[in-house]
Amino acid sequence: MSKITNTPNHLISPIDSPNEIWESKVGYDSANKRMIAKVYKHLYNVMESSTKPTWTAIITEMITEDGRLGQVSINGYYSTIRKNLKDIGVIQNNGRKGLSKGKNWDRFFGDEDWTWFITNTNSGGYGRILR
Repeated sequence: MSKITNTPNHLISPIDSPNEIWESKVGYDSANKRMIAKVYKHLYNVMESSTKPTWTAIITEMITEDGRLGQVSINGYYSTIRKNLKDIGVIQNNGRKGLSKGKNWDRFFGDEDWTWFITNTNSGGYGRILR
């Protein structure tokens, strides 16, 4: 079977799975970034409009918009995404004062694409700044 050349550094076999192709072309953390994109506007709304923003408020807004309030447990929902956002400096926890904007808030909501960080939502997930 012949190889299909897609980039100088990677050959994809015609029998590679869609997941293998996706990871090689888009990045292994693309699904994680899709989850971040889902929470994106709710994060912005709550952080801008609440005097004491919480992750629960952000997730409640998202689930309410999806019409799933009462159908899923809010406790711990998207908690690894919250950790990723803390790790890359988008948000920080200020104890009783709730969440606040981190040093990379403007970068995250600005025009720059998200290749400046990677995420991992496996057990013990992390976010890491690349540049």
